[in-house]
Amino acid sequence: MSVSVVISTLYKRPREFKECIESIIRQTVRPTEVIVVNGSSDGSWEKVREEFNNILKKMRDAGIAVKHVTLPGASLPHARNVGVKMARGDVILFLDDDVILERDYIENLTKVYVEYPNAMGVQGFVTNEINPNNPLIRFGLLKFIWWLFQRGYYDVDVNKQLPSLFEVIPYRITRVIKRENFRGANMSYRRKVFTSLEFDERLKRYAIGEDKDFSYRVYKLFPGSLYQTPHARLIHKEAPEGRLPSKQLETMRQIYHLYLFYKLFEQNTRNKISYILGRIGDLLLHSILFMTSGFKKEKALKVRYMIEAMWLALSNRNRIKKGDINFWWEGRVK
Repeated sequence: MSVSVVISTLYKRPREFKECIESIIRQTVRPTEVIVVNGSSDGSWEKVREEFNNILKKMRDAGIAVKHVTLPGASLPHARNVGVKMARGDVILFLDDDVILERDYIENLTKVYVEYPNAMGVQGFVTNEINPNNPLIRFGLLKFIWWLFQRGYYDVDVNKQLPSLFEVIPYRITRVIKRENFRGANMSYRRKVFTSLEFDERLKRYAIGEDKDFSYRVYKLFPGSLYQTPHARLIHKEAPEGRLPSKQLETMRQIYHLYLFYKLFEQNTRNKISYILGRIGDLLLHSILFMTSGFKKEKALKVRYMIEAMWLALSNRNRIKKGDINFWWEGRVK
């Protein structure tokens, strides 16, 4: 089973990206090709061009074909769609540029496709994503409150996408499990998926929710076909470089989440209540974090940005429902 790896990068975190590439080269089962979609538009690529040309040459020397395409300012969904069109593998694996794969990641990922012939998508397990001492794991009352407010919670061997756009997240996986959505840092799909679906290019730039949107549509089109394995392991560093400033990020989050709620879920009373409770729960969480932080300014700004963004989304819900979701950033969105 051949694997094409697609990585979209802005070259803003070269140290992490270098570690990512090196972890691909060390795989026990190497991919057929790696497609690097270069979205840099601020000179970041020019600063590291020589270093990365040498790294990509090292990859070619290891027998992995490399395709490097430059798309200045490309959004993440557009970059992924371009990568899909260039890919030739039976399986297309999308990675963030700040992940580090364990040596048998690809080997164990592809085993799931063999063992589960109905699998249309497989995801590995990020080992550093959730602290096992997190209060939401340790205290059942907090878990119940988060369930009540539809903000999602942690569980073992369970994933569920909620209409609130939050989810039930497996903090520990003891076996191969089924999923309803994927996290974009590492997700793979059979080529067949892309004959029916593509990433939504209405979602611009960092495109919050694009991974949930695409994977949940796969789940609905091919029920029971998404899997996660605990054996394909990786680290996600979540480097802050290349991400939006906090106010823009929060505005994008609220508007894009409302758009995806209209797009993905039936507009019945139960789902609407779930979505509203999710917003209340999210605001409650960050208000508590503000009060327990000693009333730090940055925490206060987070709550303020959330309230402003929620009001902006609510005030423009009709245009958001129609897919007009970048009005708040007109003239700046590419």
